[in-house]
Amino acid sequence: MFFVAFLFVGVINEGAHMLLKESTDRPQETVEILIPAGTAERVEAGEADPTIPAELTFVIGDTLMVTNEDNVPHELGPLWIPPDSSASLLMEDANKYTLGCTFQPSKYLNFDVRSRTTATSRVQAFALATPPTAMFLFLYSLLIFPLKVTEEEIADINIPNK
Repeated sequence: MFFVAFLFVGVINEGAHMLLKESTDRPQETVEILIPAGTAERVEAGEADPTIPAELTFVIGDTLMVTNEDNVPHELGPLWIPPDSSASLLMEDANKYTLGCTFQPSKYLNFDVRSRTTATSRVQAFALATPPTAMFLFLYSLLIFPLKVTEEEIADINIPNK
């Protein structure tokens, strides 16, 4: 019964992982934002630069690298990026963030930092789901194949008289 539960949980676990796999199920990487020349003027006019995303999604351990090719300094949260330079920010905690941003017309940049799905977390889910699944399969199997007690086994049961 444990082997059947093992197979059942394995198929469900991996099937769900493949169906629900997100862009955050990847190794850590460096995500670069390039602030092109003329961005300050576009922001002043209320226009967003089409090459700069309004929202981003990271995984823990990613690095955001901001390169400023504009002729004025820009700011993103704790980062100060003078013209023709770069600054980076390491994503350390899973959360939704909104940072002050001088290269967006809204003056804010929203981004999510998510935990990465690792092989270890998938194995842990598999290991935690198999024993209770085996127990439920065993209990449900008793409905289909009930245990039969023979009269000889009933006679062997010693019930003390009151």
